[in-house]
Amino acid sequence: MDEGLKQRIIGALVLVVAAVVFLPMLLSGQDETEQVEVEVPEAPVLDEREIAVAVPPILPEPAPVPDMPQSAPGDSTATPLPQTASIEPAAPVVTEPDSAVTPSEPEPEPAPVEQPPAAAVTAGGWVIQQASFSSTENADSFRQTLAGQGYNAYTRSAQSNGKTIVRVFIGPLESREAAARVRDELQRRHQSKGLILAQDDGNRAR
Repeated sequence: MDEGLKQRIIGALVLVVAAVVFLPMLLSGQDETEQVEVEVPEAPVLDEREIAVAVPPILPEPAPVPDMPQSAPGDSTATPLPQTASIEPAAPVVTEPDSAVTPSEPEPEPAPVEQPPAAAVTAGGWVIQQASFSSTENADSFRQTLAGQGYNAYTRSAQSNGKTIVRVFIGPLESREAAARVRDELQRRHQSKGLILAQDDGNRAR
């Protein structure tokens, strides 16, 4: 295509575009100097009157509390305070242990041995009945054990409820206090408490 023809076509297109854009603006006749008025409401007017202060409410006076009646110093009608009852502890019950016996088949006596009359008691003689056995062999074995520990031990046979029992004695001792000391010592060693008796023909060594 000829260069000159191409330029003329382009120029014609530019003119057409310009006419399309600017021609309606020229034909509308709009006045660009027209002013738009906007109505603004008036500013509110403040009330300059003073605001009245609210009156506080009036509360009723509280009713007076009556005074508590006070009892006179010599008034006997005052209610006494309850007294705490004192509880005394009950006295402990002490159980006297039975006559001591050894673990080797001992047989306790059914009744305690009665003390002989004063005429039959040898002055200053006390013995300890340490155990009772239904077997002579067991009684003799226990006597030998006590003799090996340095005690003057011996046995005596007696009848109880139709049965023969063998008792093991230690003594004689000069006083009851000495017998009590030996008895306590035997109790610590053999866990059995003996019976202190005055020496007589029924428990004297033969």
